[in-house]
Amino acid sequence: MAISAQTVPARLRRTLVTNLKTSDESLRALEHGGVVAYAIDLEPPSRIKLVGMIRIWATPESFVKNYRNIESFESVPGVSVSRKFHVPPKESDLAEMALSTAEAEGLKACEPGNCDFKIDDDGLRQIRETVKWASGDDAAQASAAVRRLWLEKLRRYQAIGDAGLPVYHDSTDYFSVGKGLKDLMLDSDPLREYAPQLDQYLRKYPRSGGRPIENFFYWQSGDFGLKPVHRISHVAIQKTSSTHGDAYVIASKMLFASHYFRSGLEFRYLIPGQNQRAGGMLYLVLVQSSEVDGMEGWKGRLLRPIVVTKSITAMEKYLGTVKEKVEREFKATIRTHPRNSSVKSPPE
Repeated sequence: MAISAQTVPARLRRTLVTNLKTSDESLRALEHGGVVAYAIDLEPPSRIKLVGMIRIWATPESFVKNYRNIESFESVPGVSVSRKFHVPPKESDLAEMALSTAEAEGLKACEPGNCDFKIDDDGLRQIRETVKWASGDDAAQASAAVRRLWLEKLRRYQAIGDAGLPVYHDSTDYFSVGKGLKDLMLDSDPLREYAPQLDQYLRKYPRSGGRPIENFFYWQSGDFGLKPVHRISHVAIQKTSSTHGDAYVIASKMLFASHYFRSGLEFRYLIPGQNQRAGGMLYLVLVQSSEVDGMEGWKGRLLRPIVVTKSITAMEKYLGTVKEKVEREFKATIRTHPRNSSVKSPPE
């Protein structure tokens, strides 16, 4: 069945054009049901910003319901495991996070200012004090030590916010994760427009005040390059309003990463594209900003275009997977509870 074009709501169109530099060609592709993904040039070169968007035949509420089950939602190619933390977080929450033998060897060789692992000086000291290298189970011991370290730092972040995040010393230059996140937040005009309370929550956590924001923490392991990446993120969700009904903004703040990423932010804007009682359709706009290793110097100038191109391709695949998953679940809900639903089934 051919799916007709849908006009992007005027407010969203302004945001896309003004703040996210969306071209007319990309807008037309989005309105006709296509997948759109592109990069925005930023300075310094280590900073990469990607924008992706797609039309999904489901309500924003159904999308958020799926996303809350992050373990299933993030079960996509390239991600080996995702797990939510309890409230408060427990050591057992990280039980499945395991370093490979190669990662353990890299951690063993670490020195302050020269490390294959994203770590601060205090974290490296703890690793050296607790891991008995050459004992025959280096990877298991190193994994346990990293799990304890990350749990300690997660609890510290939950207590005092960005000030509790590490200052990486894996290279000659120190890198403050908290400052990196603050810098990325400066370039988040759509967030301030659509969800100002969420903007303040992320900046001031955990002393945000105001109405409570739904949030949770999770960790994830996946393949994002030559090495596996383990990372912990803080997710915050705000319900807001738009022309055609309730909208949502989902923020994901990367707190720790084992490799490649110095800091990272993701925003998912779920904007209804038409009256929700007439069809249940939304636009998903995904904005990813990150500070990445290896983008400086002459090697970085050669590597950066390759990384950006591969990242755009990965985002396109991810958006397609998410669309299929959310629409499938939404259709199942409509068929299972037709009397309880005020929206029509999406097109086949």
